[in-house]
Amino acid sequence: MSPATVSRVLNHNPGVSETMRGRVLNALGGAPGPRDARPPLSLRRGTGTIGLIVPDITNPFYAETAKIIIDVCQGRGYTVILCNSENLPALHRKQVDLLRRRRVDGIVFGSVLLDDPETEALIASGYPCIQYNRRLRSGRGSYIVADNVRAGMDATAHLIGLGHRRIGFIAGTPEASTAHQRLAGYRAALQAAGIEVDEELIRDGRYQSQAARRAAEELLKRQRPPTAVIGSSDAMALSILQAAGELGVRVPEELAVAGIDDIEVSAHYNLQLTTVSQHAAEMAGLAATWMLEIAQDPARFAREPFQYEIRPTLIIRRTCGAVR
Repeated sequence: MSPATVSRVLNHNPGVSETMRGRVLNALGGAPGPRDARPPLSLRRGTGTIGLIVPDITNPFYAETAKIIIDVCQGRGYTVILCNSENLPALHRKQVDLLRRRRVDGIVFGSVLLDDPETEALIASGYPCIQYNRRLRSGRGSYIVADNVRAGMDATAHLIGLGHRRIGFIAGTPEASTAHQRLAGYRAALQAAGIEVDEELIRDGRYQSQAARRAAEELLKRQRPPTAVIGSSDAMALSILQAAGELGVRVPEELAVAGIDDIEVSAHYNLQLTTVSQHAAEMAGLAATWMLEIAQDPARFAREPFQYEIRPTLIIRRTCGAVR
């Protein structure tokens, strides 16, 4: 289901059928975890505000998930202060300081890096917060993420199954857990198939459209270009498609392309991007719901953090092509 549908349900929009409403509430409340995934919320206390820091609001994944988090919190009477860190550690620290000075009841982090002293310090102090999509290398604190190693493996294994052996990979910000783990999954899938990892086919796209486009151009202009390329995010996969189009490389006839995220535009009829879904609506809904629970009893979650990993789903569409 789309993030827009989840948003309408959480806002009690009368235009949503009872069947769809039930599916959404079941997805957000019935997911298996260390405890019931739809906790009862106590009476609100504090300032009634929640901080939300994302690394790039122009990335459709963060735009879609931020809307759901905001809708869930507003539906419970909370105001959300949204910050965009632009993947810059210094700006991230400044925004954390700002939110603490505003005395928010808790912070939802979509922006943590693998090694993030600011967030580590918050967790150590018992400050109410939760990570989503990304998490710390240490594994500390509460988080709701996808199995990103599996996501990288599934995308790569699918292309190998189609007959590809020269598979390029446009990696994300190396300091982010998502990029680190998806690249590890790509390597693991190649090794499992007995294919030597060619480091020349791996490029750094830093989760930026222009950087990913330049990286894709470098790969496609090689004397022996790859026959398939994976973007560590759907947004970067779109840049791969753009580079291929500008160079006259036909997709999927001459180049198979896949991404990871399953943003809404990926399913567009004229695009049909093969991708791996992180189930973003479920992830964002759970992150917001548990943030509000953590804000009510931070001491409890400091002792026993909520940690949940979603299994991703491969979605096969047009851009991967037929069996070679």
